[in-house]
Amino acid sequence: MVKKPDNSWRMCIDFKDLNKACPKDCYPLPEIDLKVDSLTRYPFKCFLDAYKGYHQILMKKEDEEKTAFHTDKGIFCYQKMPFVLKNAGATYQRLVDKAFEEQIGRNMEAYVDDLVIKSKTEYQMLDDIQETFKNLRKINMKLNPEKCSFGFDEGKFLGHIVGKQSIKANPNKVKAVLEAKPPRTKKEVESLNGKLAALKRFTSKLAERSLPFYKTLKNCSDKKDFRWTDEAEEAFNQMKQHLASLPDIATPETGELISVYLSVADEAISAALTIERDKAQVPVYFFSKTLKLAETKYPPLEKLALALVQTARRLRRYFQAHPIQVVTDQPVKNVLEKPENSGRLAKWAVELGEHNITYVPRKAIKAQVLADFLVEVPSQTIEEVNTTTAEPSNPEAWKLFTDGASSVEGSGAGLVLINPEGLEFTYALRFNFQTTNNEAEYEALIAGLRLAKEMKVKKLEVFTDSLLVSSQVNDSYVAKEPNMRKYKEKSKELMNTFQACNIKQIPRSQNKKADALSKLASLTFAHLTKKVLVEVLKARSIDELEVQDVVTEEDPNWMTPIKKFLQDNELPNDQTEAERVKIKARQYVLQGEILYKKG
Repeated sequence: MVKKPDNSWRMCIDFKDLNKACPKDCYPLPEIDLKVDSLTRYPFKCFLDAYKGYHQILMKKEDEEKTAFHTDKGIFCYQKMPFVLKNAGATYQRLVDKAFEEQIGRNMEAYVDDLVIKSKTEYQMLDDIQETFKNLRKINMKLNPEKCSFGFDEGKFLGHIVGKQSIKANPNKVKAVLEAKPPRTKKEVESLNGKLAALKRFTSKLAERSLPFYKTLKNCSDKKDFRWTDEAEEAFNQMKQHLASLPDIATPETGELISVYLSVADEAISAALTIERDKAQVPVYFFSKTLKLAETKYPPLEKLALALVQTARRLRRYFQAHPIQVVTDQPVKNVLEKPENSGRLAKWAVELGEHNITYVPRKAIKAQVLADFLVEVPSQTIEEVNTTTAEPSNPEAWKLFTDGASSVEGSGAGLVLINPEGLEFTYALRFNFQTTNNEAEYEALIAGLRLAKEMKVKKLEVFTDSLLVSSQVNDSYVAKEPNMRKYKEKSKELMNTFQACNIKQIPRSQNKKADALSKLASLTFAHLTKKVLVEVLKARSIDELEVQDVVTEEDPNWMTPIKKFLQDNELPNDQTEAERVKIKARQYVLQGEILYKKG
């Protein structure tokens, strides 16, 4: 027997064997967050609780004996459905959905045995109560008067405090963590994680903050191996400080713009959804997720893209019903719009294509609750919460290390692009044509300049271990061979597109990473990790491309929607056709009014 909060008693029976024998009832339970969101904006609420819950549903006569249990007074069985049966929740939810099918969503929300009547006015509330009680009588369902309240603006529902304008965390759940002592057993750590999971919607970067707790469980093979580390103790204290001032969250209006802030760590990704109310940023939902081992090896930009994809999957109802604005200073849009180098990115780009997503640079963060999202990637540091950024571009110079390799087995190039904060982007190219060593060095330089240009770098410092290339580009050496002259002109043409760009020759010992990438890429891509972007170059950068004009008629044809998309970002109204056009457009480039297929 277990004592309940209202001092009544609940009898608990182990139905483990019975549950194993029963087939699973797949009737779905509603999403809790969706039910909670649907109650805001209603000033009058009536919170109802069914009396003894599942014990109101009769068992079949032939099934009663299957719930039998014995005591010192004899053998007994249930005539009404008991708690803890595997399909009890689904059975009760089916009953509630059928009994109140005309009310749910209109003036009522129901989750198993928790019912809430929602009304706009006091007179409407009286009519809604009458309608609800009429339906209750039809199925002979009884309410517990001690747990029912009528005509309240704010009340407790499914572990949340739901008001007219906002949703608050349940203070009892917060108090349970704040008053908890540091765990001393594996079971206590599991209990702590469960309590924190109940507050995940209100807690920013919960997965990242909880990593020490997960590691404690992972390292605990049995009860004797339990070790509560200093790292876990510090995380526990910081978690308490954070929970002491959890923000209220809001529910977006229909069609209201939602801003998304992303952040990634080594082993976790996080996102914050916000809306603007009264010129202030109000949180809607905090999402976080620990990364799998393979995902921890993704480059930071791919982790940001993964954070956006995972957020869109988890909070699909927001992404489908609202325009989404991703606020970031990282080139996430460029990575997703040019996914040729990664099948994974291409898949994500198609998946996100169904949503109305735009990307804007960061400006001022107006909410203290978003302080955790000032840092998008681990290498960035921002000192003040109220920092404003007028221009997303960093005035400091980027660094580009290039190296080319040529042998009888093949040719390749390695690139390492480093931003002012020290974040590295590694890139490997294989050449499907024969080159000399000097030509390979030039190809590496040109590929690196193109990459930096696509990433909208303003200032660039280039480092190469080729004395000939650096000296020819700096006009210290004369390029006599025709190919070398063409490579030099092409390189200087690209360098002139930057605000500032210079090239320096460095010893090979200072260019080890690019050198290793070029040698590996010249042979195979198999040894390269997933952190390295790879590409096959089919022709020399100085070769004149021979292309054919594929526009042969002026009437609307199969090329018309592709041209409209490339020129004006215009898509067909049909969603399926729009996705087909977006995928096909990646194979073409529009120059003037002429459509060319990429080589």
